[in-house]
Amino acid sequence: MKTKYLLIIILCILFTTQIKAQPTITSADIITGTFPNTAVSLTPGAYSPGSGGANITWDFSNIQGTAIGVTFVWGVCPGIAECSAFPTANRYIALIDPSTGTQFPDKNMFRLTDTQFEHLGARNETMNFTYAYTDTPIELIFPLTYGQSFTDTSSVTDNTITTTTNDVFTADGYGTIITPAGTFTNVLRVKKVSTVTSSGAGTTSVTEMINYIWYKNNRETIAVFSIVNLISPVSAPQSSNFQYATNANLATENIQVEKKPIMYPNPVKDGKLWINIPSNTKIKSIRIYDMTGKQIFAELQHQIIQIGGKHMINMQNYPEGNYIVNMETDKNTISHTIQIRKSN
Repeated sequence: MKTKYLLIIILCILFTTQIKAQPTITSADIITGTFPNTAVSLTPGAYSPGSGGANITWDFSNIQGTAIGVTFVWGVCPGIAECSAFPTANRYIALIDPSTGTQFPDKNMFRLTDTQFEHLGARNETMNFTYAYTDTPIELIFPLTYGQSFTDTSSVTDNTITTTTNDVFTADGYGTIITPAGTFTNVLRVKKVSTVTSSGAGTTSVTEMINYIWYKNNRETIAVFSIVNLISPVSAPQSSNFQYATNANLATENIQVEKKPIMYPNPVKDGKLWINIPSNTKIKSIRIYDMTGKQIFAELQHQIIQIGGKHMINMQNYPEGNYIVNMETDKNTISHTIQIRKSN
């Protein structure tokens, strides 16, 4: 009887330990601060985000690709002018201009409550432009732990173009993630599958975005593995990227903001972004980030066709909004904020 009792105690201890190993993310874990990240452009299919499950180790310590640094601020509303455009906002995210150390004018606005983290829209005071969702997207629900899932829809209409997004979230794993910046234990991985449909002016496009996001209590987002695929009008892989938190921008280039208007038009209305550069300059890579700092597009040198100092990027299948375009040349790295707007 004593042996059985002792066995029960041991099993209870082991079970309790296993339960404690499952992290739970709450609203208190959406912290504020300035967070440097390194974004790595990957060849589609070269790396896998890894499987889900309990007590998994995801090892990205030796991930190889073209890397660049991006730093963003998670701030509090009220506190900046943009907050007045969204009275219910109490959080915002902005990217840092590396040449000045100040925030870019584009601010993504959020509302954080005890039960959810909601994306309200974006505001650019310099351009006097507001991007507001008709049906706001939910980024997270709280509390969130392993095995939970939820769905969400969001939509926005601008210039007769309606963009609808269907999201499926699954907390599909927990354990340890290893990045070039270090080892992080007791993390929760959330898989987010987004189907983005843009329709209007007689055309419809569908893009699938899959993000695997690793969260840790009382820390910024630890890592994101992103896969973007065009579903229609043709099916084709677009990009694959891995982004991770760093204490310093590891293995990145010094970014300089070019003052000349070499990227045009802005805003982009026909889905075509043109880049002009001197004929004696070679483009090494082009990366596009959304305003939360996630890399959504990448072209490496062997993919870039440069004719007479011009290069065109097709952005017809990306939702309306503001984006950061980083272009690395053989001389420097240039950053521009561009806006996609769709019209007849």
